[in-house]
Amino acid sequence: MGRLERKRIVITGASRGLGEVMARGFAAEGATLMLTARSAEDLARVAEACRANGAPEVATALVDVRDEQQLQAMVDETLRRFGRLDVLVVNAAVGPAVSGRRFTDLTSYDLKTWQTIMETNFTGAFLTLKTAMPVMREGSSIILIGSGTGRRASAGNAVYAASKAGVDVLTHIAAGEGKKRGIRVNCLSPGGMVDTHLFGPNKMPEFLKRLGHVPAEVMVEPAIFLASDESREVTGGFFEGKNWNPSNPAGSGEFPNPAAEFRERWAARPA
Repeated sequence: MGRLERKRIVITGASRGLGEVMARGFAAEGATLMLTARSAEDLARVAEACRANGAPEVATALVDVRDEQQLQAMVDETLRRFGRLDVLVVNAAVGPAVSGRRFTDLTSYDLKTWQTIMETNFTGAFLTLKTAMPVMREGSSIILIGSGTGRRASAGNAVYAASKAGVDVLTHIAAGEGKKRGIRVNCLSPGGMVDTHLFGPNKMPEFLKRLGHVPAEVMVEPAIFLASDESREVTGGFFEGKNWNPSNPAGSGEFPNPAAEFRERWAARPA
C-alpha cells in the first residue's frame, strides 16, 4: 500500500516546478489528486504523468489563487468528486522574474510588481486557507510552501521575502486555529532550488548556486511525510529543505532518517 492511499489532496500551482514534482510523488504513493494552476496545457501534462505514476484519480481546475470565487468553485468540485479534502498544499507563488526585470533594492520595485507578488504569494495563500480550511476534517493536513528568504531577507529580494514572511505568519496562525479542530498545519521551505521559476527557468544566479541548492525532487519525501498520517502529531513545524538533502553542501548531514529525527526533536521540544 502507498503511504497516501485514500488521501484526497489539493495542490495549488501544480503545473510545474515544485508543485509538479510533489504531485508526481504523491501519485506514486497512491493519492487522489486535484491539481490547480492557471495553465490548462501544463496541468493536462502533469495530470497524465500522475496517472502514469499510479494515482487512482486525478482532476484538474484552472485557478488563479487571487480569485476567491475560483478557489471556492475548486473546493466545491473537490468535495463533489472526491467526497472530502484530506490534504491541502498551498504552493502557488511567483517571484521577481514575473516582471522580467532584476531588482537591486527596495525602491527599485514598481507598484505593479509589488502587488502581483504580494497578491499571489500572501493574499493567495490566505484565500486558499479561507476557502479550504472550513471543509477539512479532523486528521487533515495543510502544507504551506514558505521560504528562508522570509526569515533572512536580503537586498534585491525584498517583496518576495515580505510575501513569504507573511506565509510564516499564516502558518503560525492556522496551526493554532487548526489544532482546535484536529487539523495540522506546517510549513515546508525548499531553500535554494535550481528551477522554481522564481528567477526564470534555470536562471538562478551562479553565486546562489554556490551557496548550496537542492533539486526539487529532494522535497518530495518531506512533503509525503507531512501529507501522510506519519506526521499526525506534528503541527506548527517549519521544515528546511537543506535538512532533507545531506549530500548537498548546504545540508547538515544529520538526517539519515529525517522524518524519524524530526519527530524525536518535535517530541522533545520545550513546552
